[in-house]
Amino acid sequence: MSEFATVSTPAQPASRDRATFFGTAYHKITGRNQVAIPKHLKRSIDEAQEGQLLLMRRQNERFLRLYTKKQFDKKLDEVKQNPELKPDERSHVVDWMARGAEPIEPDSQGRFVLPGKWMDALALREEVAFCGAFTFIKIWPAELQREAERTEGARLAPMAEKVTGILNM
Repeated sequence: MSEFATVSTPAQPASRDRATFFGTAYHKITGRNQVAIPKHLKRSIDEAQEGQLLLMRRQNERFLRLYTKKQFDKKLDEVKQNPELKPDERSHVVDWMARGAEPIEPDSQGRFVLPGKWMDALALREEVAFCGAFTFIKIWPAELQREAERTEGARLAPMAEKVTGILNM
């Protein structure tokens, strides 16, 4: 199942059955490795009431993933039900996901501490970019996100006509 799991038709509007995350916001990292979830993303988390938050990183990704417990559980279920994986492979992936997820507890203002192991692995220093990815939030080193934004136009140019048609622009 893709990150775009909920599709609506004109006859049946999309329901608000999960938190959705959009946009990009940059935030400073304090001296105690603390960051604050941007207000618009925190509002989506609070409104959806999907349980605690889990921070994880897939093996060589250059960003962190911030999931609500509900969305993390959906990803675990997708792995458990994946017919392309053998039972022992499913078990290993589920174990890896469970071990690799770090529960975080933001305070009332959305502040939480980034684990030191990921601060080092991703070379997080002064600032991060919180990027909505529909069902989760990507937390990038700010300089990598800014570089991606600079090069995005050239990368998306071949698809521009198709996207323009979809968006009716």
